[in-house]
Amino acid sequence: MKNFKIIFLVILAIFGQNLSAQTEVKKPSEVFEMYFGTFVNNNSAVLDKLNDYLRPTVEGETAYQVDFNVVSKDMMKESTDNFLSVFPKATADACRKEAEEYFTAMMENFKNGKLTVKEVKVVQNEHIEDQKIAHITYSVSFKVPAKFSDIPPGDIKNVKPEELKKYLVQSVKDFKAADKTVVTEQKFSLYQLNEGGKIYYWNGSPDEIVSGLTDFYFESFGSK
Repeated sequence: MKNFKIIFLVILAIFGQNLSAQTEVKKPSEVFEMYFGTFVNNNSAVLDKLNDYLRPTVEGETAYQVDFNVVSKDMMKESTDNFLSVFPKATADACRKEAEEYFTAMMENFKNGKLTVKEVKVVQNEHIEDQKIAHITYSVSFKVPAKFSDIPPGDIKNVKPEELKKYLVQSVKDFKAADKTVVTEQKFSLYQLNEGGKIYYWNGSPDEIVSGLTDFYFESFGSK
């Protein structure tokens, strides 16, 4: 009889664990990895997985509609235009192709950042009853040039096309041969959603991941 009770308790414990596992569709770390893969790595396949995961929470709709090709082109044009705007028009016009290649190489290294989830803490949301928050502590490593080419000296309004072109071409080589690893630690929160007896995690402002990382990334170029 004693053995039967022990077996029965073990079965109940296993059953309880299975029920608990079934209520949480994905662990917070897995969900965050999808957010990172979508909004930092710009991986379309990961975006599809994230939307499939969140679909039950948005009445079958698509939570995040992002066309990475359009976003990339818009960002490239804006970055290139802003960069070239400080140079003489003739120089800017002559170096547009090289400037685009410069920003492409720069952002490629950013998008290839490597993620490590270091800690996940699930705590009670102080503002919403029966909701918990998963606080994610993570690190990201980027490859950057240890030494970065200097922009042409002198008055920027007098920079000649060949001078700027030389700088941009060398900078692209610097990014492609990046030999320095920089690491930053960041935090991000995911909020629980209960839908159909299952627990989901989400955040409505995923751009917070990108903004925090870009600040660090663009400050990491060159010798320290």
